[in-house]
Amino acid sequence: MSTILTGGRLALAAAGLVVFALPGTLSAQSTALSITLTGQSMIRSDIRVHTPSAASTIAPLLKGDVVFTNFEATIVDERKGQSHMDGRFLSPPEALDTLKALGFNLVSLANNHAWDLKVPGIQNTLREAGRLNLAHAGTGNTVAEAAAAGYLRTPKGTVALVAMASGLVAEGGSATASRPGVNELRVEPGNKPNEEDAQRILQSIRDAKKRADLVIVYEHNHVFDKPFRTIMLEELPERLAPPEWLKKWTHAEVDAGADIIVMHGAPLLHGVEIYHGRPIFFDLGNFIFQAPPVDILLDEPIVWESVVAYAEFQGKTLKSVKFRPIAQNKIGQGQADTQDEHTNNLFLQTRGLPSLATGEQAQYILERLAELSRPFGTTVEVKGDTAEIRLKGGN
Repeated sequence: MSTILTGGRLALAAAGLVVFALPGTLSAQSTALSITLTGQSMIRSDIRVHTPSAASTIAPLLKGDVVFTNFEATIVDERKGQSHMDGRFLSPPEALDTLKALGFNLVSLANNHAWDLKVPGIQNTLREAGRLNLAHAGTGNTVAEAAAAGYLRTPKGTVALVAMASGLVAEGGSATASRPGVNELRVEPGNKPNEEDAQRILQSIRDAKKRADLVIVYEHNHVFDKPFRTIMLEELPERLAPPEWLKKWTHAEVDAGADIIVMHGAPLLHGVEIYHGRPIFFDLGNFIFQAPPVDILLDEPIVWESVVAYAEFQGKTLKSVKFRPIAQNKIGQGQADTQDEHTNNLFLQTRGLPSLATGEQAQYILERLAELSRPFGTTVEVKGDTAEIRLKGGN
C-alpha cells in the first residue's frame, strides 16, 4: 500500500504509486512535459449521451500529460432528495464523469458557483471528484483542506494545483476551520487582497513547490475596478483586461513558486504575460458553456469564443506556449426556456460545446489574443489557425 495525495487529502491505494516526486525529478527528464489549459467548464449534462458526436470532436483538443479545467458548477445528488431546482448551476455526477472521459485529469473546484448547493454541494462534488480519482483543489471540508494543493502524478513528474476564488462568493461560502467551502481570497476596499487569505495561499504555493515538480495556480476572479455586472452589461473595456491589483498579486504568486497561473471569471479571453519565464493566463474564457438562456449578462458574442492553451516545459524551463482557437454553439437542440434559469432541458444540455474555429473566425480570435497580450510585452505570432508566443531567447 502506498499513500496518494489528491486534492490535499490522504487516501490509501493498492497501486504502487507514490505521488511525491523527488526534488529535481522533472529537471532530469529528457522528455518534455505538456500541459493543456482550457477555459472554464460550465457543464450541466452528460454530453456523451446527449451529443456523442460533440464528445468525439472535443476529445482531440485535450491531449497532454496534464489537462486542466475549472468545474464551474456543483454536483446535485438526486438520490438524497436534492433537486436541480435547489440552486443555480447544479450538475449531475455524470458531468464530472464526462470531463474525465474527455481527457481532463486536473480540475479546480474553486469558483463562485461551488456554493450553489451550500455544504451538501461542496461535499457532493468532493466525493465525486474522489470517486473518479480526479486530482483537484480549491474546496474542502475545512479551510486547510480547501487551501491545500492537489497533486497529479504523471510519468514525467508531479504537478501541483493550488486553487482559489475571489469575488461573488456568497456569504457563508468561504471554508473555515469548521465549515466546508471555498478557498476564498477576499479582496478588501481599495482592491487589496486580505492579508490573512493572501498569506495562507502563498504558503500553500510554497509548500506545493517543495513537493511537486511544477505548480499550477488557479484563480476564479470577479473583482474588477468596477462592479462585474456593470462591466459585462455595459460591455466596458474593463471586462477585457485584468485589474491592477490582480497583476501585482499574480507576480507575488510566481515569486512564491507558481510555474503557471491560469484564470477565469469574466468570462472572456484576456491577454497572457510571461513573468520571470512563467506564463500568466489572465483569463481563458469558456471551454464548455452550458449557461441558461435567461442569463443575458453573458450573451455577448465574444463570450462564446476562446482558445485552448498548450504549454510545454523541459525540466523547469518553459519551452513553448501555443494556442488553438475554439467557439461554442449558442443554439442547442429543442426549445429554449428563456424564463427559468433552473430548467435543465435538451436545449441547455446541447449548447455551449466547443469546436475548433477556422478561417476568419480563427484569425479574429487569435489576433484579439495577440492584441490583449501586447500590453504585457508578450508577442503572440498568428500562424494560420494556430498561434504561438515568441519566448525570449527563442522557443
